[in-house]
Amino acid sequence: MPSRLKQTIPVHTLEDHSPLGLEVRAVSMAADKPGENLGIHRDDHYIFILLETGESRIMVDFQVQCLKAPALLYVQPGQVHEYMGSIDASGWFMAADTMWIGDLFQPVLHESAALGPLSVTPEQLCSLTGLLKVLEGARNDTAVPYFKPILQSLASAFVGMVAGLYAEQAGACKQVLRSNAITISFRQLLSAQYKTLKSPADYASKLNLSLSYLNETVKANTGFPVSYWIQQETMLEARRLLYYSKISIKEIAYQLGYEDPTYFSRLFKKVVGLSPGDYRRQNRE
Repeated sequence: MPSRLKQTIPVHTLEDHSPLGLEVRAVSMAADKPGENLGIHRDDHYIFILLETGESRIMVDFQVQCLKAPALLYVQPGQVHEYMGSIDASGWFMAADTMWIGDLFQPVLHESAALGPLSVTPEQLCSLTGLLKVLEGARNDTAVPYFKPILQSLASAFVGMVAGLYAEQAGACKQVLRSNAITISFRQLLSAQYKTLKSPADYASKLNLSLSYLNETVKANTGFPVSYWIQQETMLEARRLLYYSKISIKEIAYQLGYEDPTYFSRLFKKVVGLSPGDYRRQNRE
């Protein structure tokens, strides 16, 4: 049963305690635990954790991610997560608004999120920690000339290295094929507008493609058609709200863009295998 149920899932904003929208610091997770006291929540920004020693566990969207040093993990904006404990862990923590990530790297991070933690070599660890040390120093030296451009360059270098490691792990090609680019564009649009765009035709129209071509492309790249991914994205958010919040099933349906809660309940049962009420009760026992 989830602890500390809220009326809704809290969303933490980086600007509340970092006006720059960028935070970088070395951490010892036996004493300094990112997120431990925050409970279950979302962030409006990216989180990067680079583990130099020990082990750490973080729950991200129902999956417990186990990091064993040296390892790297990032959490995307909007993902529900909670820190679950560490053993002799130390490393680096970076929080960054999307403005520090850059358009070039966001699609790679979005597509690679399912890979979870990534093991890194000693050489890669040295490069990543070196960048974070320099970035931390630059972040705190606001008086230096060209402060923000320098910070942007350093942040871009770190995120680019992370994206490159994940792209390499996923076997991504150096030149993205058109079909891959279309699939990435569809998944980004879906992530942003799944509450309002409900039909495959909506996405085809937004992407200026024929419905048959979009379906064929997405299915060829992922193994599933557009309709499958629309349902999965929507029902993942429904599961989050049912599991972690006290919001009524009717209100969840409205929040997710369904004017008919009964239809929403039928669709949820079709996709998840349980009615919303049974899913909530089963996970509260």
